Amino acid sequence: MKLSSIRRRILIFLIPLLFVVWGVFSAIVYNLTEEELYETHDAQTFQLASVIAQLQGDTISPEHLDEHHVIGDYFVVIRDASGNDIYKSSDKVVLPKTLKPGVQEIEHGRDDWVVWNFPGQKTGQHYIIGVIFDEAIELADQTVATVSIPLALVLVFSIIATIFIVKRGLRPLTALSETLATREPGNLGKVTTEKQADELVPIVDSLNMLFDKIEEHLAREQRFIDDAAHEIRTPLTVVKAQCQVIERDALDDATRLRFDNIIEGVDRATHLAAKLLEHARAGQDVHKEITEHDLLPVLQESLAQQAHAALDKNVELQLLQSEHVEAVVDPEDLGAVLGNLIGNAIRHTPSDGEVIVVLERRDDHIQLSVEDSGPGVPEEYREKVFERFFRMPGQSSSGAGLGLSITQTLCRRNGIEISLGKSERLGGACFVLKLKK
Repeated sequence: MKLSSIRRRILIFLIPLLFVVWGVFSAIVYNLTEEELYETHDAQTFQLASVIAQLQGDTISPEHLDEHHVIGDYFVVIRDASGNDIYKSSDKVVLPKTLKPGVQEIEHGRDDWVVWNFPGQKTGQHYIIGVIFDEAIELADQTVATVSIPLALVLVFSIIATIFIVKRGLRPLTALSETLATREPGNLGKVTTEKQADELVPIVDSLNMLFDKIEEHLAREQRFIDDAAHEIRTPLTVVKAQCQVIERDALDDATRLRFDNIIEGVDRATHLAAKLLEHARAGQDVHKEITEHDLLPVLQESLAQQAHAALDKNVELQLLQSEHVEAVVDPEDLGAVLGNLIGNAIRHTPSDGEVIVVLERRDDHIQLSVEDSGPGVPEEYREKVFERFFRMPGQSSSGAGLGLSITQTLCRRNGIEISLGKSERLGGACFVLKLKK
């Protein structure tokens, strides 16, 4: 039978188990209690038989008595109306001359006794039966023990069994939780309702509806950024074109300074719009298929694109690995990542500095490193540099603060692990990329 319901799954396992536990431990309690009752009954029967035998002038051997009892545990006394003992089964206990009718406790030597005094209705005789106190309470103790110990075991076993069955019954919920916990942040695909418990289907459906709404909202946000970036770039291009028509040399010094500031502001705004557009595109196509590609052409092209910037700043730019290595990555995304990292390293490296790109094979991944001889990044800022619009205090170089955020987004899309540390070779910053083989 298919257990599609968590409730049914738990009940089907738990109820039969409780019946089994109840049956087993009831049998144990019955056997233990029966054994103790039989022992007590045997001792009392032996005492009664001994009294009858003595009244007939005979005796019974104590070897027939159960080993748990001794002859001195019981006594029988018959008294006449004057208080004289007509019959005594044992001289071990000396009774007071007067005993009130009914049950009472007396102390003799080191032992406590429970004594029953039954007056006769016709002869006035008293029939006295005594049992040592320990023997009187032994049956109660044994009965309590034989009941409480198995019940305690039943309780412990039931708790353990219940925990196990509930854990097993809630396994579909645990599996769903693990599925959601291992999802990538950008994965908003639907969660399948196949093989889900009946109680979880409405939850999964609600989650899928929420994922659809989030995906739709993110798509609108990305379209807005894309459209805004396009709309911003067009008037900026027009403004810059109009400024370039003006003859700069014909302006006085103060006007020339304001003119240069306008050109610089337009360039920065254009750069920001380009970065916003790049950021929007980086968040798109999250689920596109990625296959293995040769990294060497991508590295060579990325260095070639940054060679002019390095030459202008007199920064030595080199690749320390020239063999063909394949990794699971999108070449365009990797090119954008390397372009951001190499360009960032050149900007922050002083003149006559050095920037190197290192490609290494590791046991379980391919490692790419971009290192520079610049001032590096203090440890307290190494996580924050990947945040949008973050700029380190005292930083003099221009930038929109989006390059590393875009880089991290592209790395996540390609399953690349990126980290920032200190370069052991050059002493500056070292960005490390770990690519899947």
